[in-house]
Amino acid sequence: MIRKSAWLTEVLTNFALSFLCYSLVTGRFVTAVAHEDAFAEGGLVLFFLLAYGLRPFLGAVMDAFSRFHFQSLGCLILFGATLIPPAWTWAIPLTAGVGYALFSTAIGGESLAFARGYLSRCGGILASGIVGSALGICFARMPFPQWVFPGVALGSAVACFFLSETRKFPRRIRSFRHSVSPSVPRWAVLSLVFLPVLFVSLTGSFLPATEFGGYWMLLPALCCAVGRVVGAYGADRFGARKAALVGWGIALPLLTVFTHIPWLYCLGLVALHGAVSTCFGVATAAMPSHPHFVYGAGSVMFLLGSMPSLFSFVITPTLRILCGVLLLFCLIISQVLYTDHCKILPSPYYRRKRGRH
Repeated sequence: MIRKSAWLTEVLTNFALSFLCYSLVTGRFVTAVAHEDAFAEGGLVLFFLLAYGLRPFLGAVMDAFSRFHFQSLGCLILFGATLIPPAWTWAIPLTAGVGYALFSTAIGGESLAFARGYLSRCGGILASGIVGSALGICFARMPFPQWVFPGVALGSAVACFFLSETRKFPRRIRSFRHSVSPSVPRWAVLSLVFLPVLFVSLTGSFLPATEFGGYWMLLPALCCAVGRVVGAYGADRFGARKAALVGWGIALPLLTVFTHIPWLYCLGLVALHGAVSTCFGVATAAMPSHPHFVYGAGSVMFLLGSMPSLFSFVITPTLRILCGVLLLFCLIISQVLYTDHCKILPSPYYRRKRGRH
């Protein structure tokens, strides 16, 4: 019961604080500096650089001091961001970026540390953050009561504090069974894992979903979240190698040839992020004592791949060919990764089911 309540607490707090951060930055901050477009764009870039670029460095610190309440600290920093007066609006992206980086790195690393071999646990938590971010951008300019955002941040801080008090961080993390050859350096495994993540982010930058307008803009984000959950569950049920290869194989044609058909494009996003959801478990299996750093390194890869989205691109046949090449590289790298020399084994769920027959 404690494990289920802990997982539900992490899902809800990640959703709530993702919604809060993106609402603050894309709503209150952008509205306050709407007369200065360059300042608004600079603030958004600053927020993304802090919120995602700081994560590997913070993750290394969290792995060294795993018993500190970093989740609650991130919530309290976000609580301070909600109270910034209008005269100091420029401080919103700075404070929100640091607070969100702290909270997300802590909750992402703990989802890997306490996974007990189940990728679906981490997949559900990551999916809630994607949905919360998308809803925060979509409903950023709604007239919320003044007490809502501070109340959400403070309530999340209290929930995270009691969650940390009710369980002890494991001294030696054995969340995922792995079979990694001793001759393969851990940095090489980490590079093989996160190169597909970089290519996936680049593909999303080169092929934006321009066909969706209004509230339909939420659909691609929901597809990404569904893909994370479905891919993680498929990895638990059938093994990470099969889930990754099936995901890459489905996404390759749908995101290069059929991008002009919206529902096929959405199906391709589900398959693509389903394959990505297996990467965090593989990296944690290779570096079992550094779950926070692993999660932060994956976030940086997403940040680097999303850089081209800051510019305006026109979808051309050349870009579609480029995306196909990148996805093909993902397929090759994942094939190399999930060999007998470096792979993540099926989860306990799969082993128990198999033992019954």
